[in-house]
Amino acid sequence: MEKIAKKYLKIYHNPAETNDVYTYVDWEDYINHQFEIYTKIDKRRKDADITIYLALIKNPYLLGLSEAFQSNDYELLNHTIYHYSKHRLLDMKAGGYDHCLYFWNVMDSMACNYKEAVEKCFPEELGLCKNGYPFYVVASNLLMSLWYKNQQWMEFAYPAGEKFLNQKKGLWEKAIVSYLMALSNKDMEKATEALSDVCKHSTRIDRPKIYKCFCTEAHGLYQIARYLLSEEDFNRIEMPANDNFCKGLISWQRKHNYPEKGKMIVHYPEALDVMNHILDLPLPRCILMGSGSRKTIDTEQMKKNLIAEFAGVDS
Repeated sequence: MEKIAKKYLKIYHNPAETNDVYTYVDWEDYINHQFEIYTKIDKRRKDADITIYLALIKNPYLLGLSEAFQSNDYELLNHTIYHYSKHRLLDMKAGGYDHCLYFWNVMDSMACNYKEAVEKCFPEELGLCKNGYPFYVVASNLLMSLWYKNQQWMEFAYPAGEKFLNQKKGLWEKAIVSYLMALSNKDMEKATEALSDVCKHSTRIDRPKIYKCFCTEAHGLYQIARYLLSEEDFNRIEMPANDNFCKGLISWQRKHNYPEKGKMIVHYPEALDVMNHILDLPLPRCILMGSGSRKTIDTEQMKKNLIAEFAGVDS
């Protein structure tokens, strides 16, 4: 596998580099730790709320990456991204924003072509985003305009993107906005440059070092272009040469016709079987509450819907 594997594994196996993240020796170690958590949850839980499991059972993403890179297994890498994305999207958290809050989740999900995430997080009927961190709003609106081929939306989203690029903003955020605008213009040279910048600047943002090894966001943006562009135009976008972009994963996905759903990388044992059933649930559709420009995600109703889905009854 590429340099990405060597770099990732070096960090993963260095305790000094992973103090602020959850790592495990192997799958048995992971399961044992989750069983301890599950035991505590089960003693406290007094109602039908299953979402506590999603919040407290740890996402095995980093271990999955380690196993995939160690064994040079691109299929496992693809499934790891899928598992990571599905777990995060089911674990709904209130953030005081509208659907723009889901932008990063959607980027990660699209790295494995999980396009259902776009349509569940950014339902067309919700319209453009208005309430949130400026970058989230600008980037989400560009993506929604492109995805739903809505020129009227783009007439609002594109100038907002231009304004954003002329402000003092982070280079990583600017690279992502620039890339989405380049797709709108079908400027493949600019898209290629911007995608490389996404990889480059992702190593400079404030997040744990281990997350900087593999730029899932750049992979998500690359696959988004595949859905939006003609095959000829898409093929004109050059894959980044940056070490944190995994060309081998793209080759595997292409060879397997870009599967839009992966598999869970963990089958929890009988004592934790509830997690298997929870992770098998369909993604919840984003719901907003409030009015005007201050709408926020209605996480409480979405959780109720998820719990009802789990129970097999209507909410």
